[in-house]
Amino acid sequence: MNNIYFTLGQVIIIGIVSLFLLTISIVIGIIAYQRRVKELLYFQGKLLGQYKELESQTKKNYIPTTEFEDKVWHEAETGFIFQLHEKIAGTLVKESVVEDIIEGVHNFLNVKQTILLLPDKNTNELKIASAIGVDKNIIEQISLKNGESISGHIISKGSVLEVEDLEKDDYLKKINKESYLSGNFIGIPIIFKNNILGVLNVCNKKNAKLFSKRDVALLTNVGKVAAVTLQNISFYEEINDNYLKTIAALASAIDARDPYTKYHSENVTRYSLAMANQMQLNYHDKEVLIRAALLHDIGKIGVRDNVLLKNGKLTDEEFAQIKTHSPKGEEIIKSLPFLKETAVLIRHHHERYDGKGYPDGIRADTIELGSRIIAVADTFDAMTTDRPYRKRLSVEEAVKELERSKGTQLDPEIVTLFIKTLKENPGITQTQNT
Repeated sequence: MNNIYFTLGQVIIIGIVSLFLLTISIVIGIIAYQRRVKELLYFQGKLLGQYKELESQTKKNYIPTTEFEDKVWHEAETGFIFQLHEKIAGTLVKESVVEDIIEGVHNFLNVKQTILLLPDKNTNELKIASAIGVDKNIIEQISLKNGESISGHIISKGSVLEVEDLEKDDYLKKINKESYLSGNFIGIPIIFKNNILGVLNVCNKKNAKLFSKRDVALLTNVGKVAAVTLQNISFYEEINDNYLKTIAALASAIDARDPYTKYHSENVTRYSLAMANQMQLNYHDKEVLIRAALLHDIGKIGVRDNVLLKNGKLTDEEFAQIKTHSPKGEEIIKSLPFLKETAVLIRHHHERYDGKGYPDGIRADTIELGSRIIAVADTFDAMTTDRPYRKRLSVEEAVKELERSKGTQLDPEIVTLFIKTLKENPGITQTQNT
């Protein structure tokens, strides 16, 4: 099958059309998002409006000890719910929301274990998003199908589960695959308009007292607050996913212009993400990095074919034109509000660790971490891909070159990390690159 490549004029047309379609998708996305936000705000208002009613219902469900204790509890409970709502309501970073919920509940109820499980985006199986008092190995191993184990049971029933002593409940004890669930615990489904978003489990008070109806009511309200915020984040991620697909299509059009770089953006993105996972970067920083890696060469849309595709050595004038692609890329991207952080990484992906790079000549840690990561990935892919003027290097040869570039062209710590990644996952280099 013959490969199809594009001229500068064709790529410009493709770019304009792609940006036009991207703009349309952004407008449509914003309209849809605003509608959903209005819906979420309505439910937030409804939730807070119903809180006093839930408070009075709670009073009927338990026997108060003294009027003073009753008043103190409800003041503390109300304060906690409103503070939690205020803290997470405007946040769009899932990891941050999850941590705030877990830490808040764990400390307020003074329990031994607090666990929040959310459905995996790809498999829909329940996985622990965050937990306190649970071994790290257990957190990584848990993956539950719908209806499986106690948390799956809570999901399938869609209702609160209060257990005084798990050892005395034969059915739950039999189906349990979650070793952190034991003794006295409460499981709360997190639901938004019949859409199950997760399960919150709290286990065993540190003072050895049993959970009360007060605790159930509190956790039910936490679940409602969490549901609104998590649903909002889900809407936001859905819109961003659609943006990213459009961006990826545009990046592919840029790469297809040059027969030697048609998989370059895809390769650089894969290597960059592997390093980000090794560094355990948070979700937001990974998303910014992925977009920057996909679009790092988008500025080449403004470089002439006779320069970009030249087989021989570039003249000083031609190289100066090549060097404009990173600031041009920034200019193209920064006009889109959700890509402003991405634009900065694109601008600086050709800066050098020793300060001799372009376009700004910044050095070491003054170069953004994402740009330093992309620089390593970009350099490695360039060396291990055929070019008009030379054949590709083997992985082993390229690694030696990376070692030689430590502290001059590339960040030495990131180079070490990338080489470690290659050794642990050699299959990462197996891609179409010819």
